[in-house]
Amino acid sequence: MKWLILLALVGSILQAALAFKIGSFNIQRFGISKVEDPFVLDILLRILRRYDLISVQEVMSSDDTAIIRLVQELNQATGLKYNLLISDHLGRSTYREKYVYIYREDILKPTDWYHYDDDCEVCGTDTFMREPFVVRFSSLATELKDFVLASIHTSPDYAVMEVDALYDVWEDAKQRLLTEDILILGDYNSDCSYVRERHWPMIRLRQDANLHWLIGEGADTTVSLNNNCAYDRFVVSGVNLQNAVIPGTAKPLNYEVEYQLTNDEAKSVSDHYPIEVELREDAFYSGQQFPISAEIGISGGKSLNGVCDCVGVDVSSCSGRCGASASHFACKCNASCTSNGNCCVDYTANCKL
Repeated sequence: MKWLILLALVGSILQAALAFKIGSFNIQRFGISKVEDPFVLDILLRILRRYDLISVQEVMSSDDTAIIRLVQELNQATGLKYNLLISDHLGRSTYREKYVYIYREDILKPTDWYHYDDDCEVCGTDTFMREPFVVRFSSLATELKDFVLASIHTSPDYAVMEVDALYDVWEDAKQRLLTEDILILGDYNSDCSYVRERHWPMIRLRQDANLHWLIGEGADTTVSLNNNCAYDRFVVSGVNLQNAVIPGTAKPLNYEVEYQLTNDEAKSVSDHYPIEVELREDAFYSGQQFPISAEIGISGGKSLNGVCDCVGVDVSSCSGRCGASASHFACKCNASCTSNGNCCVDYTANCKL
């Protein structure tokens, strides 16, 4: 009996050791000021070094100086070789963000990527404030050698519609990349006042039995002491990827507790905690490596704006146009139109779910 207990203990230890860690982190308004703050930089490096692959949201700068410098600091701190793949600067107004994948370049290789095309921004018929950035990775160190990640940071004002539309992103990725093994990760804003219990039945991403939500409503992914919200999520599909996930490893990283910080210190880093999940490593991995790039930073290219022929689009209506606010529209369909007094007459009916 003692031997059986010992073998079970050894097995659990080996399983924990054979783990590849994926993260997702909304680093609130990330820019050069956070890299130049020694305290914030130290905490960011402690967090990032936990992961073999991490999606970062809310990278603000139009140039990539800050995020590249962060990865250079990460390489120096760890002695490893991380690189990063950077999306277009996304948004409908002057407020824009980038998605960034930071990954261990020796064991991971991005093989295909694109920005999801969600129709015409000029006409106001696009769905997402910041179109998801979809990347396929080849992995040497994991049991599953090929999988797809799709990063998202939804607009809080339209979180119900955008989380629902992630179903279309999932269907598109399956058809385009010919795989079921897809992880949709990021800041969904999918809890508390943005997505309520009554909204879930209308969200296809939640209703399809082929999609599994790894972070539940009971999780708290926010640093604030005033709420308990599961804004950040992992949603996984594909039998192979689901089997590769080590059960019970999907969770927020409360770095305030982990690194014994005050709440104010934690908030100086971000208003979100990272979320993380572990995949099983390949037990037969023998140390093979992908070539290391001479430079850090890979451009993900420009996003598409859809087919921008506005013929037939009723720009006096918010039907299918929630969030539309371009200066050339006579009436608006964005969240601030109520205070500005310039909403289209059907704004509330179409956009206030």
